[in-house]
Amino acid sequence: MPSAKRIFLAPPSLAGLTLGAVGFAAALTPSLLPHKLMFLLLLTAIGTLSGYAIGTTVSWLLNKIPWVRSITFPRLVRFGIPIVVWLGALSFTPIAVTWQAEQQSELDMPEALPSTLVVIFGTAAIAAVLLLISRAIRVGSNALARLVTRIPPVGRWTGGDTAGATNRRGMIVRAGVAVALIALASTGLNVGIALLVSSYDSVNADASGQSPTNLGENSGSPQSLTPWDTLGREGRFYVSNTMTPAEIEQISGAPAATPVRVYVGMQQGDTPEARTALALKELDRVKAWDRPYLVIYAVTGTGWVNPDGINSLEAVTGGDVTTVAVQYSAVPSWIGFVLDQATTQIQNRDTVTAIVDAWKARPADQRPELVLFGESLGSFGSQAAWEETDGPEQVSADVQKIVWIGPPAESTLWKTWQADRSSGPAWQPVMGDGSIARVYISADDLADAQPNSGPAITFVAHPNDPVVYWSPDLLLRQPDWLDAPLGPGVAPQMRWFPIITFLQVGMDLISGGEPPEVGHNYASGIGPAVALTVNPPGWTPAATTRLQAALPDLMYVTG
Repeated sequence: MPSAKRIFLAPPSLAGLTLGAVGFAAALTPSLLPHKLMFLLLLTAIGTLSGYAIGTTVSWLLNKIPWVRSITFPRLVRFGIPIVVWLGALSFTPIAVTWQAEQQSELDMPEALPSTLVVIFGTAAIAAVLLLISRAIRVGSNALARLVTRIPPVGRWTGGDTAGATNRRGMIVRAGVAVALIALASTGLNVGIALLVSSYDSVNADASGQSPTNLGENSGSPQSLTPWDTLGREGRFYVSNTMTPAEIEQISGAPAATPVRVYVGMQQGDTPEARTALALKELDRVKAWDRPYLVIYAVTGTGWVNPDGINSLEAVTGGDVTTVAVQYSAVPSWIGFVLDQATTQIQNRDTVTAIVDAWKARPADQRPELVLFGESLGSFGSQAAWEETDGPEQVSADVQKIVWIGPPAESTLWKTWQADRSSGPAWQPVMGDGSIARVYISADDLADAQPNSGPAITFVAHPNDPVVYWSPDLLLRQPDWLDAPLGPGVAPQMRWFPIITFLQVGMDLISGGEPPEVGHNYASGIGPAVALTVNPPGWTPAATTRLQAALPDLMYVTG
C-alpha cells in the first residue's frame, strides 16, 4: 500500500498529461456563449483533469494486457509526445482568447479579456488544487485501511494465509471508505438541497413590500378563493399589476376591457390535483368561460410570470381575457430542472388537462378560445400535457394557439418534433408540413412571418440558447445542431468534443447577463410571438410595433 508521500509526490501519467493537454485546448474553444474569466478557468481546469483521467485510465487498462506491457518506447518518445502536445495547446491559448473577443463583439457581450498567462497559470492552479484534493482522499482511505489491517486475522478471514487476509481486508476497507464517502456526500447534498429549498420557500412566503391593491376580481382579492397571504411572492406581483384598458387601447388602437388574472399558489393546495381544482373554482368565480379568451400560463420554477408575456397576452386580446397560472415550486428554474423535472410536468399536465376537459363540457358556441403560453421551464412542463407521439394536429386540436419560448432541450414535443423534422436545420426545423408548428429564431424572423389563419404553435428558440440545446446526449454524441450550417449567433469555430462540449454548454446555462435576442433572453421576441400566434381580428403589424415599444415601460417589479 503506497505511503502518503508516495501518493502526493507520484509522477503524473504521461498518457494522462497528453490527453490533459487535449482537454485543455478543447475547453478553450468557443461554446454557445462567451465565458467570464472564472467560468473559463473552471472549464479549462476540468477539461484538463477530464483528459488526464481518461488518459490515465486508458493507460492503466492497456498495461493489464501482457503484450502491451512488454512494449517499450524510447525515453525521448515517452516524454516528447506530451511535451509537444502541451506546446501546441499552450500556443493555441492566445488564438482562443482572440476567438472569445470576436464572440463577445458579435453577441454584444463585452467583458475584460484574460491574458494568455492568466489562462495558463489560473488553469494550472485550479487543476493542481483539484488533483491534490483527490489524492488527499486516496491518502485518507489508505490510512484507514492500514489501521484495520493491523488487527490480527481470525477464523475464515485467514485460511492460513495471513498476508492474503490482510490484503483482502485492506481492499474491503478501501471499498468501504469509498462507499462511506459517497454516502456522506449524498447526505450532505440532500441536507444542502433541503436548506436551499427551505430558503426559497421563505422568500416565497415573504409579502414584505407588497400590498393587495388594484386587484379588482383577481385572485388575492377579498372575494377570491385564493387568499393574498398564501398566494406566493410571484403570484402577488402578478395579480396586482393587471394592465388597464387605457394602456391596452394605446397599443391596440381599439376599445379594451379589463383583464382578469387568476393564480393559485403552491401553499394553497397540498397536491397538483388540489391546486388545479382550486384554479377551476377561481375560473368559475370570475366567469372566465364567458370571455372570448382563456389563457393558460405555465409559470417558471419560482412561480414567475414574465411581465412581457402576460402584458402581451392582455394587449393582443384587447383585455377581454382571463389568464390562469398555477405555482408548483418556489426554487429557480435551473434548480428545479436539475433536481426535480417531474413536478412541473405533473402540475402542468394536470392543469392543462382539467381546463381542457372543463372547456369541452361547455356548449361549442359558448367556449372561449384557449391559448397556452409557456417560457423556459414553463414550456418544458406544459409540453408534458401531450404524448411525445402526438403531432401538431393532435396538440392543437383543442388548444389552438400555443406559444413556447426557449423550450429546454429535453422538452417532450420540442425534442421529438425537432428530431423528426421534415426538413431544415436542427436549429430551425420544419415540423410536419410546417402549417401549424413553426420555429422562429429571432424577433426579426417573427416580424417577417405571416400569421396562421387557423391553429398555430409557435416556438421561439435562439440557436445560441444553452437552455434549448444542453442535453446529456452532448456527453458522447455530436448534436445535429452543430452540423453545418451553424445557426446565426453561434461562433463558426465551435466544435463538438466528447464530455467537453457538455461541460461548456452546461456552464453557459449559468453565465447570465445576455442582451436581448442572445442566449436565453427573449425580451424583444415575446410580444411579436404572441401577436403572430393569437392573431385576433383587426390586429395589425403597426399594433405589434407599438406593443414592442410599450413593453419595456409596462415592465413591473417581480421577485
